[in-house]
Amino acid sequence: MDFYRNTFKLLVFYGLLFKAMFACAFLDEFELTLEQPTFILPQFTGPYREREASIAPEEYEMAEELRTLLESDDKNLVLNRLESYYDIELSPAMLTLKAQVYFSIKKFDQAEETYLAVLDRMPQLVRVHSDLGQLYLLKKDFKKAREYFANAVAFGANEAMIHGQLAYLNMQEFGPFSAITGYQQALALEPNNRSWQQGLLSALTRAEMFDAAEALVGELIEKNRNDSNLWLMKAAISMRANKTQHALASLEVAIHLGEGSQNNLRSAAQLHLQQGSYLRAIQLLKDSLELDGIGIATVNEYMFWLSELELWQQADDLLSHASSRLPLSSSDAKSQFHWHRAQTFSKLKQSEKAYQHFQTALDLNPNNGMALLDFARFQKAQDNIEQAELLFIRAEALDGSKKDAILGRAELYLSRKDFESALIQLRNAHLRYPELAALKENIEIVENIIRTQKLNR
Repeated sequence: MDFYRNTFKLLVFYGLLFKAMFACAFLDEFELTLEQPTFILPQFTGPYREREASIAPEEYEMAEELRTLLESDDKNLVLNRLESYYDIELSPAMLTLKAQVYFSIKKFDQAEETYLAVLDRMPQLVRVHSDLGQLYLLKKDFKKAREYFANAVAFGANEAMIHGQLAYLNMQEFGPFSAITGYQQALALEPNNRSWQQGLLSALTRAEMFDAAEALVGELIEKNRNDSNLWLMKAAISMRANKTQHALASLEVAIHLGEGSQNNLRSAAQLHLQQGSYLRAIQLLKDSLELDGIGIATVNEYMFWLSELELWQQADDLLSHASSRLPLSSSDAKSQFHWHRAQTFSKLKQSEKAYQHFQTALDLNPNNGMALLDFARFQKAQDNIEQAELLFIRAEALDGSKKDAILGRAELYLSRKDFESALIQLRNAHLRYPELAALKENIEIVENIIRTQKLNR
């Protein structure tokens, strides 16, 4: 009997270890939905500015005429006039204006060709490098876009837009440290620009410069305390810095201000579960179930969390709330929902309700492996050994539940002191799943029990 007790203890220990590993893991995975850094494409800005290239004296009259046409937004007439000349006849300033008009009417290939022709004649023109950067952004050629924005800055550009866009592209290609200075420069020129604030926060956070990121977001919040996205950013920074209580406090402020996306409600609930504030966690989970698009997969996830923490009464409360709100259109979804109800009632010692929901779950989907496993365990606990064995056998035929079913039958046979059958199951499990190291020791113990029994006969 000592051998049997040792075997049973090893099996139970393996199960508890497996459970504990998952219980720790699910509470460490958080995801917040934040606004992402973006690049901004400006509208066509009009005539070329003389600070970069001069119009030839013979072009003054034409320039005034084109200025009038541009002011009346007649770009096609401007383009017709410019196209009446060969490119070589136009000054770099006029040729740039032609490229800009192509750009503004979305003739991007002609615009690119014309801009490059300008740079062949005057490689240092800041505005042309900047416009080419914008053009390549639109064409999603980010490598060339970054190159031309960098050229613009190198030749003296000092516009927030250029610094910000270069920072964005640097972060995508080279990482956060290459973006910080660019975002700082853009923010210095346009302190209230949301994109530059957001970009700098993202770069500082990704670079793990948490003190600087916290200082910046704190300053922004002081200016606008009702901005829920700033509080979300503060929460994300705190989580990256492993300050979970601070993260939760900021997340709750964001929710109070109207933030209600499923990811953020979910993360707040996880943090509350981690902190042991279960009532608030359940309320947040309920709130998330009110959102459109929530289905059985979300309930499966929430039930996994609650079952790992053995919060069965809270699970029952959540399922009752979800029962009239979930769009359970398929038999499989309905089966999974009834399985959750059965599992919960089983843990709450409401055996009759548990039995009914297990039966309903399997009527809806006979191949619901998790329902088969839990129903088998339920029947075993009720001392209905034959029914439990049949359910384990059915579960063993399904890929998703095969391993647990094999081990479940082994434990069932051990509880009946049927060591021969248990040994078959353990050997089968070891053959299929050699990574389960504890099985080898279990097999040796059961083999010793069988040898001892034979010697004592």
